Amino acid sequence: MKRLLAIILAVVVVVAGIVYYFIDSRSYVAKVGGQKIKTYEYVFFLRAQKQVTESEAGVTSEQEKKELWETAVDGEDPVVIVMNQALENAKEFKVQIIKAQQAKFKLSDTERKEINQYLNSWLENTENRNYVTNEIGISLSQFKDLMMKSQLVSRFAYDYMQKNSDAVTVSDEDVQKYYSENRKKIDDVTVRHILISVDENMNEKQKTEKMKLAEELLERIENGEDMAALAREYSDDPGSKDTGGVYTFKYSEPYAQEFKDWAFTAEPGETGIVETRFGYHIMRLEDRSTFEDKKELARSELKANKLNEYYQNTVKEWLNDPGFNLVKNEKTLNRITKKAFER
Repeated sequence: MKRLLAIILAVVVVVAGIVYYFIDSRSYVAKVGGQKIKTYEYVFFLRAQKQVTESEAGVTSEQEKKELWETAVDGEDPVVIVMNQALENAKEFKVQIIKAQQAKFKLSDTERKEINQYLNSWLENTENRNYVTNEIGISLSQFKDLMMKSQLVSRFAYDYMQKNSDAVTVSDEDVQKYYSENRKKIDDVTVRHILISVDENMNEKQKTEKMKLAEELLERIENGEDMAALAREYSDDPGSKDTGGVYTFKYSEPYAQEFKDWAFTAEPGETGIVETRFGYHIMRLEDRSTFEDKKELARSELKANKLNEYYQNTVKEWLNDPGFNLVKNEKTLNRITKKAFER
């Protein structure tokens, strides 16, 4: 009886081992640095890479997408190309997690709580939940795990750059060059304007009368009249009328394109009339920031850019370390990839 019981227990252990191996082998697509790239992690990066590729190709219909994935690229299967890119992206993600672990870098309890609260709030929306489960194709708990890891990677990268900030230097000449090349992004301008509005229901005669009024007001301003007072009297822009028509903004802000282009090419004191979809703007450039105004901002931006480049180069070195070579779980990798492209 004891011998029979021992045989049964041995069989159970063997079967359990086989079942565990079967389940475990289907739970990851590759290993890197001794850690598994889990199936759902790969699915996340695969979906993202697939969507990026379709967007860059400009395909929207199901038929166009089908043709895209069935058309070889320089003799290569496009599905395999995307699979490999997604796997490399997943590897880069996993390597940074490993490096964070090696550095004993962790999210604090407070940070984890705040991230969880945000994710729980975001997932209360039915559309968001459906996007995760249907479009990405992973569970809500898996999505939350990925987002938590993503925050870990992001904050580890920032911490790493701050601790290695002395690895990059920024000279005054570098700052001057950076500012000159990025003035539109860095500078802000102050303009004063009077809007003479025009709408699509006006006929040509009415539009001509509006333009004539704009020209008359511009002439009065150039002859020395108080533009702020004229703005309060004539401007159709409720957002600036009471402040004498003044706006201060950066080029990146959502003003009418013609309005921004004029403001960032004019010289202080210059006047003119700009036509936008809102009507005719009598414009005067009041002020524009200078290098001295923005020198420290330019230095800070350039330093941040160089540190980011330094970190990206460091990541590349990590990825080239033989200790982080990918070991693919081919069967599961191919199965998951195939399934993703059947949806």
